[in-house]
Amino acid sequence: MLLNPKKAHNMQNMQAGSVEAQDPFDAPVPGQSLTDEPGKWAWEQAPEMVDVDEAVEYVVGSMMDDPEALEQIEKLMMTGMPIESIVNTISFAGFAEGKWTPDVAELIKPPLSAFFIILAKEENIPAVMFNTSDEETMPDSQVIAGMREGNPAAFEELQKQAIAADTPPPPPNNFLEMEEENLPVENENIDMGGIA
Repeated sequence: MLLNPKKAHNMQNMQAGSVEAQDPFDAPVPGQSLTDEPGKWAWEQAPEMVDVDEAVEYVVGSMMDDPEALEQIEKLMMTGMPIESIVNTISFAGFAEGKWTPDVAELIKPPLSAFFIILAKEENIPAVMFNTSDEETMPDSQVIAGMREGNPAAFEELQKQAIAADTPPPPPNNFLEMEEENLPVENENIDMGGIA
């Protein structure tokens, strides 16, 4: 339920998932996590691995045993996804699944990065190592492609606005609506009666 009555009557017009449809009060209250049952999440249990070498061997072994997963990683590197992003995702996912502790998650990043660099060299993939400031902003073409697929209604509205912006304004109905620069000049050498 939205607490803003002005928004409440316009809920039918709001698109599900849009910013306007979000209720600012639909969030956990402070301290709510302390009311959960202890040990509910995987990271609250004892980790499966506490040795960095064991965790690295687990990840590399999993990749080598699953050709489809390895192919997906190669595709990601081919598209220009930085190795740093891939490694961060793997290390965080392992922590979230209870495979290792946060410190092991940080310590496995350098050896995993080296593994992916070697893999990229073996497969002749021009790999990108780090996230740079240039890559933080998504190109407009990628935003538009994602909008076309994920939010077609917004994409159509954006197209309408772009077409309207490119369309010149209609011609004026009478000479009073014409701008001064558009007024026709019949004779530029008009004698102003001695006025300079």
